Order: sequence, then C-alpha cells, then structure tokens
Amino acid sequence: MGSAPENPDSAVFDEATRWFWRLQGGAATPEDRRAFEEWRGANPRHAAAYDQACEVWDAVGELDDLRELATAPEFGKPVNKRFSVSGLAGAALSRRSFVYPALAACLALALLLPVIFYTQPAWLLPNVHATRIAETDEVRLPDGSAAALAPKTKVKVAFSKTERRVYLDSGEAFFDVRKEDARAFFVSSGDAEIRVTGTKFNVRQGPAGVTVSVEEGHVEVRRRAANIRDELSDAAERLSAGEEIAAPIGAAGLTPVTAAPPASIGSWRAGRLVYRGAPLREFIADANRYSGKPVIVADDSLLDLPLVASLRTDQIDAMIDGLPDILPLDVDRSRRDRIVLRPPDRTTN
Repeated sequence: MGSAPENPDSAVFDEATRWFWRLQGGAATPEDRRAFEEWRGANPRHAAAYDQACEVWDAVGELDDLRELATAPEFGKPVNKRFSVSGLAGAALSRRSFVYPALAACLALALLLPVIFYTQPAWLLPNVHATRIAETDEVRLPDGSAAALAPKTKVKVAFSKTERRVYLDSGEAFFDVRKEDARAFFVSSGDAEIRVTGTKFNVRQGPAGVTVSVEEGHVEVRRRAANIRDELSDAAERLSAGEEIAAPIGAAGLTPVTAAPPASIGSWRAGRLVYRGAPLREFIADANRYSGKPVIVADDSLLDLPLVASLRTDQIDAMIDGLPDILPLDVDRSRRDRIVLRPPDRTTN
C-alpha cells in the first residue's frame, strides 16, 4: 500500500508528484522552476499529471490545511523519529515518506491522514480558526500573540522552531504580535506577504485585493509574483505606524503608501466600518460578512463606485437603504433571499 495504481501514466504521475513537492517545499531554485516549466510543456500528459497531483492534494477537503506543512522550514529536514501506522503491516514511515505516497494514492491518503494529527509535534500542527457571519473572535497564538478575527474570516496558524506564520485565507484580522519572540512573524494573504517581529497591524483580504494597515511598529509588505518562475517580486515596502498599503487584484506591485488615521485601523473591532473612497465592492463584501441576506449587484459597473462613509456595524441595513442618496444606484428589496443593487431607473412615465 502507498504506491500509485498501475496504469500507463503511473511513471509520469510519480514524476509529477516529485515536481509538486520540490515546488511546494520552498527549496526550489529559479533553475528548478524553469526546468519544471520545460517538463510541463514538453508533453500534455505532464501537465495533466501535475494537475492531477494538485487535485489529489486538494481533495483532502478541510484537511487541505496540511498543504502548508509542505512549506514549513522543518518539513523537508531529515528526522530521526519515525512513527508506525498500526494495521499496515507495521510499516514505519517518516514524515516525508508518509506524505509522498499519499499523493500517489488518494485511498492511502484518506486512510493515513488521521495518523498525522496524533504523531506530529505540536509546533508543526496548523491550527485553523474561522468565524461565521456577524461573528468575531479573539485567537491566542502559540507564542502569546493575538489575532482578532472579523466576521467570515479564516486563518491557519503554522508555527515552527524558526518562524511564526499565519495564513489569512479570507476576511480580515488584526494582529498584536509579541515582541519578545526572536522568530520572524509572517502573515500571508493572497499574493501578499507581511513580515514583522513585534507590532500591531490589520490585514484585510477583500474583493479589491489585500490591504495592510499599521497601528504600531513597522512591517514589511512584499508582493508575490504571479509567474511561477519568479521568486517574490521586487515590489516591497516598509510601513510605519499610521500607514497603509494594498496589493490590488488585477494589477502588479503595490499601491503607494498612504496615511491611515489611527482610529480607522481595525475599527471593525469597535463595531465601526470606515470607507475613505473605497470601491463599493468593499462595502458589499462587509455587508455580506455581517448580514445573512446577501447583497449583489445587477451591473458590475456599480462595484467600482467610490464610497466615503463611516457607520456602525449595526447600521449596515440602514446604510444599504441610504446608498441611493449618495451613489447613482437603486436598491431592490423585492426578493426575500437577496438585496439587489441596480443602476438607477432613468425612465420617465
């Protein structure tokens, strides 16, 4: 058990899984990435096998959070401790030898996944925290740092002996990072990466991109390159308290650094939402995180309308009804399951 089923493409699939781990393990060089692109483009079966390897890993479902273990600094290092899987002929598997065959055989992966949760050291286990609509939460991280989670937010925490890392998969979070820990603290969200040692800052993953706002201390924000051949792009900025920057979707690099009023940074924690010329899509995203009745638009052109507003989170419904007073749109509440924002009806009787 633990080997790929015999088929004409089994050798190709094995090679694809090796490429998968090389690229995901964090040690791939630019030459490795170029070689991978050449291998993938040399034959359609190569691309199909690599996609299949990715799909097998994604098929784990909620346990796909283990993907981040592949990039943990400790993951690829040799280990002396081995663990045994009872019921599998007493086979002894190392951490790495467990995961590689799992990719090659989804059935083996499904059977063995529970084992990893009970055998990995606590510092390597990624903790997943998520909030629901209108729910906030305060998460105490393993080092004593804290993360406040806004509604409909999901984070994964994967600390190692050499670094502290949090993945903001969706939503918004405010971080208060413990300064006494010498390990660098990273927050990854979308294709943006934030590096700090001790500070307070807010990270929002919205429909327009990732926005980072600093309340205290300093952070470094880098924009990850979209091309697999590149490492982190040259787009990088160091922010100080009272500054903000964004990694916008659909555009390269980072926006210019702008001033962020201290009262507006992470203001959602006090139950207040602030929009300083933000596109309407950002307000809609917030409305859908605080309300169970979704807000949609009938015309995508409305999404980029700039909004200037400050409101309490319990005023979202009233704000929606008041949007026609400040923006060229109409609010349609005729459906029970959604609120539709439409371009203004300019017809006259």
